[in-house]
Amino acid sequence: ETAEAATRLIQVEYRPLPVVSCPREAMEEGAEIIFPGGNVLNQAKIRKGEVEEGFGKADVIIENKYSTPSVDHLYLEVEAACASPNPGGGIQIWGSTQQPFLVRQHVARILGLKGESSVRFVQTTTGGAFGGKSEASLDVCLRVAVLARAAGRPVKLVYSREESMIASTKRHATFIRSKTGATKDGRLTAVQVEVWLDKGAYVANGGDNPPAFKRATYHAAGPYQAPHVKVDVHCVHTNHPYGGQMRGPGCPQVHFAGEQQMDALARALKMDPIEIRRVNGLRVGTRTAWNQHLPESVGFLDTLKEVERASSWGSGGNGRAADGRLRGRGVASCLYGTGNAYSPAEAHVFLTAEGKVQVAAGVVDFGQGSKTVLCQIAAETLDIPYSEFLMESVDTAIDPFGGTSSSSRITMQGGKAVYNAAVKAREELLRLGGILLEADPEDLELRGGVVRSRSHAETHITLSEIAKAYVADELKQIGAADSIPPPAKTDKETGQGEPYEIYGFGSQVAEVLVDEETGEVEVTGVWAAHDVGRAISPMGVEQQIEGGVYMGIGFCMMEEVVQREGQMLNPDMHGYLAPTVEDVPDRVASLIVEDSYSNGPYGAKGVGEQVTVPTAAAIANAIYDATGVRFHDLPLTPDRIAMALLKARA
Repeated sequence: ETAEAATRLIQVEYRPLPVVSCPREAMEEGAEIIFPGGNVLNQAKIRKGEVEEGFGKADVIIENKYSTPSVDHLYLEVEAACASPNPGGGIQIWGSTQQPFLVRQHVARILGLKGESSVRFVQTTTGGAFGGKSEASLDVCLRVAVLARAAGRPVKLVYSREESMIASTKRHATFIRSKTGATKDGRLTAVQVEVWLDKGAYVANGGDNPPAFKRATYHAAGPYQAPHVKVDVHCVHTNHPYGGQMRGPGCPQVHFAGEQQMDALARALKMDPIEIRRVNGLRVGTRTAWNQHLPESVGFLDTLKEVERASSWGSGGNGRAADGRLRGRGVASCLYGTGNAYSPAEAHVFLTAEGKVQVAAGVVDFGQGSKTVLCQIAAETLDIPYSEFLMESVDTAIDPFGGTSSSSRITMQGGKAVYNAAVKAREELLRLGGILLEADPEDLELRGGVVRSRSHAETHITLSEIAKAYVADELKQIGAADSIPPPAKTDKETGQGEPYEIYGFGSQVAEVLVDEETGEVEVTGVWAAHDVGRAISPMGVEQQIEGGVYMGIGFCMMEEVVQREGQMLNPDMHGYLAPTVEDVPDRVASLIVEDSYSNGPYGAKGVGEQVTVPTAAAIANAIYDATGVRFHDLPLTPDRIAMALLKARA
């Protein structure tokens, strides 16, 4: 009450400052400077061949401008954290984040503590993240830590919805210029892309090389072979909310442009849109736009084949539905780098006093199913029933370092660490079983959760019996290992190299009905095929694909952070529109393509982010198929579509 009374006595005087709202204008000479170092946070490029030479060989050239808006994560659980000081000078924090170990690191630094072990972070159940809780939740944890340390008492902070939407990171708004050339048989001759990313007012994780910036650079040319490539990406500060990680950062934006370019080329050449992708698509043995050789696990063409089959592509087509609405179909594809994002991962495997197996990997399950996948990997490796496994929420005082739970890295990096730890756990269980059975471990096998003798079938021992003999406390560590990814290798001058270890691929077909009078679009079906290497949890992969499609529909058709003079005008669920069950199609076909990767756990690659990437472009191409009008600016709202159709008829 005293603090609240004090706040009412504070008088604040505000002096309006000039507002920088456009990243392109922010780069111009004479623009208002937001930071002393200038408005440009970073710039990157890819140079391969000579694009002018490539355009000179083209029979058709398509050139367009595109834009995408700033988008909020809109997770149902807002940012929240609680902190309590410890008698010894340390602090414990409970919160919801995607980066527990980064919270520990920053809190220790901000509070001036001698070591990170003085900070204990316990992950609470997380109600949605999508990349946003890699960054905004860190701020909340820092605030409660500082306040708890100053007050000497526990402090809890929970954002309101308005506070969450104003303070959290957003999907970067973009402006994109694309120029694409092809020969009359549909083969690409040159790809030129320039991207402006609206970084907003602040720097988040990644410093001057944020994930969206890197990914926009290396995904702008799409999953295609192109002999001549020129890509320029500018990451620029404005007075908008700051851009950060959001499911597939940077990629839905550049694919929205690139996949419409491919569709426009196909139309100009009177080619089937799937066929032009098949002609140019990456496959084993080819090189990407940044000259990376792809020796294995390139399932792109299989994703095209699968959506073509499942959607009965050849028998569809445009026309009018019985109710008079215009019908159309569109296709779009993508690639998505995964495998070596950020950092190594570690995993520990424990035997509990009850004979259960507990896995600790330091990664966060915020609804994407990582606990299920990691326990499945351990269960398969140990040949122990899945029902015998446990995995608790992350506790930095107990769990090994797992890195960030983002960038589609958990199955690849966390999964490999768990696999390696489980291999060692198997060896240890055979050793312990051999002692108790008085048998040579070389003669033993672990099958069905029981250590058995190969030569004497009657000789065996259960895990609970091993636990009784060796687990003196609650847990006994029986395996520990890590997974160290290969470093990214790229040339600073040309951008060529190996920015990612491996790539996932996807293709989606969207079907729409368009009311040409009102501009309303109904997405009646989506067929989504994605190459995941190996589906560890097929049901989980199907749900990831379905959820990713829904998020892509929102990005395409309704979601937009509305801003004026640096102020957010719709920081609530009334003004910010996002899909509900009424806005998504009943028919979403989740199609799993498996092109195994030799360095992934049981051949798996990441899947969580690529599934959102091509949806908007597929819908935009379907709307063009229905109406004959190309839309370059998101979101594709009814008023925007109705006005464009009215103009086209005039």
